[in-house]
Amino acid sequence: MKSNFWLRIIAPALILVLGIVLYFTVGFNKSLELSGYHLIEVNIQDTEISEAVDKINNVLENKDLDIKDYYLEKDGYGDVIAIKFTTNSENATELENTIQSELMANFGYDANSLIEETFVKVSGFIAPESMSLTFAGCGLAILIGLVGVFVYIALRHSVANAFSIVLSVILDTLLMISLTLICRLPITTHYGIAIVGTAIFSIILNTLFYSKLVDNSKEEVLSKATNEEVIKVTQQNFAHTLILIALTCLIAIGAFAFYNLSTSISLALGFIAAVYTSQLFVPHLWAMAYRKRIKVKKENKEEIKE
Repeated sequence: MKSNFWLRIIAPALILVLGIVLYFTVGFNKSLELSGYHLIEVNIQDTEISEAVDKINNVLENKDLDIKDYYLEKDGYGDVIAIKFTTNSENATELENTIQSELMANFGYDANSLIEETFVKVSGFIAPESMSLTFAGCGLAILIGLVGVFVYIALRHSVANAFSIVLSVILDTLLMISLTLICRLPITTHYGIAIVGTAIFSIILNTLFYSKLVDNSKEEVLSKATNEEVIKVTQQNFAHTLILIALTCLIAIGAFAFYNLSTSISLALGFIAAVYTSQLFVPHLWAMAYRKRIKVKKENKEEIKE
């Protein structure tokens, strides 16, 4: 059993190590909202969209910029083509002024005109939103949840068992973040949902399964069972509950994917990590430590009866 246990540790350990390496080297793959960007807006007035796109592309080609998003929107004066870009230029302001003047010339707009539907706007650098506040808020929410779980498990079972649940939740959350780094999924302003969602799922799954596991270990019919047998019985009993939880979460992830795909994928990775640790890691960690104490208690009770 011990050899299998250490084999089960290899996968999460490698994921965590690789995640740490990526975090301190390339960092997160941040979305534009979190990395900052420059914005071009061109009201094309009566110009055909295809013709307007060609005019814009003629201006932007061979410029020191990296186009990140190119889309069409509408305002009160008609169609507006918007382009989000980043640049490594040492003089971004000069680049912005050059782009604006060339676009004005290509569309035949007068820079001094007061007609609002004939405009070209090249915004300065739009500063990124703070991700630290999101992480801080998520951390506080998870901490509150873990305190509640710790108290519940400590009162029902023991402080040692409560610590194991807390460590499991922390591990699952870190695995989700590491998998996000490894898969290079874009981090958006909604990433906090993936962090908190993974923690909540882990808390529910680990608490339900772990409580069932400990209760089974105290059953008289399993008093002579080996550690692996107790785990196997618990997994069989918990299978239906696990399937129902998984289906519910799958529906939630699928619905959220239409709103923010990258965050829903991170959330799915967190759920997979939680299922793995709750079924293949934490039970065997319990079997190596807690089960032995149960046997000792039973032996003591038998001695007292004698």
